[in-house]
Amino acid sequence: MRTQIRATALARSSALAALLFTAAACGGGSTEVAAPADDPSTVPSESPSPETELSIEIDYQEDPGQGEAPEPESWTLTCSPAGGDHPDPEAACAALEEVGAEGFEEVPEDSMCTHIMGGPETARVTGHLGETEIDTEFNKAGGCELDRYDKMGAVLAP
Repeated sequence: MRTQIRATALARSSALAALLFTAAACGGGSTEVAAPADDPSTVPSESPSPETELSIEIDYQEDPGQGEAPEPESWTLTCSPAGGDHPDPEAACAALEEVGAEGFEEVPEDSMCTHIMGGPETARVTGHLGETEIDTEFNKAGGCELDRYDKMGAVLAP
């Protein structure tokens, strides 16, 4: 049985080689054989742009009586595929998938919000989420802004 398989494979290989040789001779030039689609050498050198690209800057305002503020932080985040220099891009992309572009919407001016202070952090986020351009600021001044900041989860607080 094994001999028959080898003989069949040899016959097919010989026929393919003869066909390629004939095609090359008829064309008067070289013949290129396309590599299979799953061959890594066929992957374009430039990968497609990620679906999401964000720049995130976290700043800590000095809070009187709380000591020195931490140094500002700055990250890039890409999703689809997850990447960038964000501390946890997979978790951040999962959080973005959950909240979507609505997570970046500003708090309406006529919203009734509590007057609580959640912390000195502010975050500036720019870039795009799919087709939606993002340019917004988050803070923790007031219940609505605090809630908006917290909903971003691992994007702003890895």
